[in-house]
Amino acid sequence: MLKKDWELHHICLVVRDWNKTIEYYQNKRMGINVGPQVMGLDYRDGGPVDSYFNKDVPRTRGGLGPGKPLKESKRGRRDNFYKYMDKDCQVGDLLLEIGEDMGIPLEGITHICFNVPNINEETENLLEKGCAEMMHFIQGDIILENHIDTRKYGNVDISFRPPVLKNEKAWIDHHRSYPYLKEWKFHGLGIGVRDLDKTVEYWEKLDIIDFQSESELNSGSFDPINVSSESKESKFKTRVRVGQVGPVAFEFIQPLEGASVYHESMESRGEGVADISFTVADLEKEAEAMIYRGMPVVLSGKPKNGPAFVCFDARENSGNIMIRLIQRE
Repeated sequence: MLKKDWELHHICLVVRDWNKTIEYYQNKRMGINVGPQVMGLDYRDGGPVDSYFNKDVPRTRGGLGPGKPLKESKRGRRDNFYKYMDKDCQVGDLLLEIGEDMGIPLEGITHICFNVPNINEETENLLEKGCAEMMHFIQGDIILENHIDTRKYGNVDISFRPPVLKNEKAWIDHHRSYPYLKEWKFHGLGIGVRDLDKTVEYWEKLDIIDFQSESELNSGSFDPINVSSESKESKFKTRVRVGQVGPVAFEFIQPLEGASVYHESMESRGEGVADISFTVADLEKEAEAMIYRGMPVVLSGKPKNGPAFVCFDARENSGNIMIRLIQRE
C-alpha cells in the first residue's frame, strides 16, 4: 500500500571519519555541511529525552556480510567501545545524516527516516507483521524518532518521526535554498539483494510498498549518451523491481551475469544500499560538471525502458555508495 502521507526526513550514512566524507561532498560540490541535526527542534520545552535500545536486536551497521571493507582503515583510539555521533550534509533536497563510528566494520547507508502523522499506528502495523523495534527516543509522551528492523532483505531499516513543524521546516528550507543544491531532486535507493523474489515477498507483506513490474538491467542494450568519460563497467545483467515507499523509490537489484558495480557492492558489504539517486533537469550538463570535478563514471546509458542515467564512483570517499543521476522526465 502506497503511503501517501509519509514524507522523507533523512537517510543515514555511517562512516569511520565523517569529516573526510563531508569534506568530499563539499569539495565535489554535491552538498554542504549543515552541522549536527537538532532532534525535536519544535519540542524543546517537553523535558529531557529518554532513549531505549533493544538489546535483542543487533545495531545497524554498514553491511551484514559476508563481505569485506572496500578499503581497510586503521581504527582510532576509540576502537574498544561503541561511540556514535552525527553531522549532516545537505545533498540536493536530501538531508544526509552522516554518522561516525570508528569501530564500524563496514561503512554504508543504514536507515531511512520518514515523517508520519501517527508514529504509534505505523509502528504497531510493522510490529504485527513480525518486525522488531530497535530503538526509540521519547520526550514526554512524544516519540521523536524510533527505528523498526526491516533489514531481513536489503539491510535497510526504517525510522519514524512526527510531522515537521514550524521551526524545523524553517531549518530545512534554509539549507535547501543554497543555489547549487536546487537542481538535484532525491529519487531513491539502489539496493543490492541476493534473492529478488524473497525480497519482494517480504516487503509486500509489510504493506508499505507498491511495486512496479519486474525489469531487466542489461548493459548490452543501453543506448549511449553524451558523457565525456570512459565508463569502467563491463557487460552485465541484473533483475530489478522498483517499489515506492512514500515519496522514495526502493530499487531492488539482483545481479545475474557479469561483474557489475552492484555485484561488487554485494561482494564488499553484502546486501544493502549500493547507490543513492537524484533526478536532474539536464543530465549531460550535470554529468559534465561532475566529471570536471574529478568524479569517475562507472556506468552510463539510456535503457530501453527508462530514463538515461550516469552513475559516479564515490565509494572510497562516501561510505561505499555511488551517486546516480537520472534524467528527469
